[in-house]
Amino acid sequence: MNDPISRLDQFRANTPGAPMKSAAEVRRRGDQIRRRQRTIVTAGAVALAAVVAGPIIFLSAGFGERATEPEPAPAPTPSQTPSTVAPSPSASTPVSDLTRANLPVEGDLVAEEPYPKWVQDQTYDGEGRSDYNECLATSLADAGALATFRRDFVPEAGKEYADSAGTLTAVAAEFASADEAEKVRAKLSEAASSCTPVDGSDVAGSLPVEGGVISHGDVNVVTYVPEDPSLNARREVATAVVTVEDRLLVITRRRGVQDYVSPTSVRDSALAAAYRLAGSTPPPTTASTSPPSSPPSSAPAPILSDADLVLAGSLPGLPLPGESSATWQQVATQPTPTLYCQGAWLSSLKAAESVSREFRLENPEEIGKVNVAVLEFATKAAADAAYEKVHGWLDTCPATMADAKLYTAGPIESVEIDSDPKVDRAAQTLAEYAADCGGEGCDSTWYDHQTVAQIGTRLVLVTHAEAGGPCPPTTACPPEQDADYAEWDKRVAQTVEATVDRAVRDLS
Repeated sequence: MNDPISRLDQFRANTPGAPMKSAAEVRRRGDQIRRRQRTIVTAGAVALAAVVAGPIIFLSAGFGERATEPEPAPAPTPSQTPSTVAPSPSASTPVSDLTRANLPVEGDLVAEEPYPKWVQDQTYDGEGRSDYNECLATSLADAGALATFRRDFVPEAGKEYADSAGTLTAVAAEFASADEAEKVRAKLSEAASSCTPVDGSDVAGSLPVEGGVISHGDVNVVTYVPEDPSLNARREVATAVVTVEDRLLVITRRRGVQDYVSPTSVRDSALAAAYRLAGSTPPPTTASTSPPSSPPSSAPAPILSDADLVLAGSLPGLPLPGESSATWQQVATQPTPTLYCQGAWLSSLKAAESVSREFRLENPEEIGKVNVAVLEFATKAAADAAYEKVHGWLDTCPATMADAKLYTAGPIESVEIDSDPKVDRAAQTLAEYAADCGGEGCDSTWYDHQTVAQIGTRLVLVTHAEAGGPCPPTTACPPEQDADYAEWDKRVAQTVEATVDRAVRDLS
């Protein structure tokens, strides 16, 4: 029997100039569509099996819930026409059916606490007029994309922490084949990790993106010091690059660096957005088809929570002239390291979980700061390795994450901390560095005690810093005897003990 598709070539030969695809092109596009549909159906079957089997956690897709088979993609509207030029009479140029409908929408994106949800800002045909990722020097069009679309997202206006959440951009592209898309993905991931266009960029972490309809993918995070001195904070660029057959998605989140914000939200956003890239919709986060009697499906309960963090009322007040003391106020997470002497962001320690909190004391200028963090590790060996790394930071004080000029640091000393359960080991150092007092010849100095303590698989990090200058915050200036340091040392010890006591309550 003759192949009907093969007759297209004969028909084209008999009708010169007709804008018609070749038989090879028709077969190629049909194969692409069938592969993409099989990918969606397979992912849906896995999710459906999870519903039938009961409370199975959909961990591979990163949702932590049972999923159902995704619904078919809606028919494109006139505004969702492919960004392509009509094929030439030769019909040898591949054609894309990618549209704006393949871009993620607000509901696909994950915003970690305490930041507000992402809302749509702008949508473009193509990659837009402005750069969306400083680490990627080559556009997707130059890399061979048949079509590209871009959508920008911003934090919901007027919400708390909106100013520090940054921005998020999604760019979708389609290539002539799955192999070509994967080659481009690998190059983009390498570029996102090395970020060679930016001087002084540091690798902050990476995560694989697996499951669902995704063929391949990962997230890479880098940080750097911007050239604009007014920004006064490191910048973070988190880049997720994933493929679904011949289609590719780049999600970029940019903001001022915040410690303890894992790129898992970018990974989970990419997982959900990949369904829309494939022409489907993400599975719901809850399985509405599961029987009411079925036990709920959920990810393992987190070990750490805000209950493990010290409260402002537990911190010792600072004495002030003519007053009894000044009290601490909890503040939003600042774009600064938890410990001044850190040699890398705390995400490099690879904790399984972490929580943090910051406090400031003003009168009216800033005269005190306390930063605390609690990190839980999967194994004792991992916690041991992390303790040694932090101990090394406190010992040498590289301070590569901080902008303030270091005056002196050290020596590091072992300290005793009264807690139940007992602290395995703890160390502390004092760093003296410049305070921002807004003028030349300013002698204001931060006197910063930094502590690390280990209790089994848990680390507790504490900064207790008080402003001084030209003398430290002692009872005499200059201090002449040990008694002059007694009140200062007592305040530091109270802060550390209150922080550790709160961090180990669930362990006793």
